[in-house]
Formats: sequence, structure tokens, C-alpha cells
Amino acid sequence: MLKMMIDEIRIMYLSKLGQKGQDLIEYALLLAIVVGIGYLIYTTSGLNANIQSIFTNAGNVTSAAASVASKT
Repeated sequence: MLKMMIDEIRIMYLSKLGQKGQDLIEYALLLAIVVGIGYLIYTTSGLNANIQSIFTNAGNVTSAAASVASKT
């Protein structure tokens, strides 16, 4: 009798644990797919050069503004 109750509790616990684990795996796979697609877009579209250009231009503008502000 006690063994049957323990087995039922174990089965119930494992079924709940399995559902949580399945959700976690699904979210991990979804995240991996999104990251993979983002990486492919980043590497194939030339975004690297565009982003680097944007930060270079922002640094130049900031340096120019700082030199003008320090002269006054």
C-alpha cells in the first residue's frame, strides 16, 4: 500500500518536472534559433561595417564638440 502511494507521488512529481523541463528546452531552442538568425543577418548584410561607421562618426562628433566646448 505504502509502495503504491510512493510510486504515485513519484510519477506525479516526475510528470510535473518533465513539463517544466520541456518548457525550458523549448525556450532554449527558440532563443538559439533567434540568435542564429540574428547572426546570419549580421554577417551577411554587412551590418558590421555600418555599425562600426556609426560609432566612428559618433566619436568624431563627440570629440569635435568637446574641443569646441573646451576652447570657450
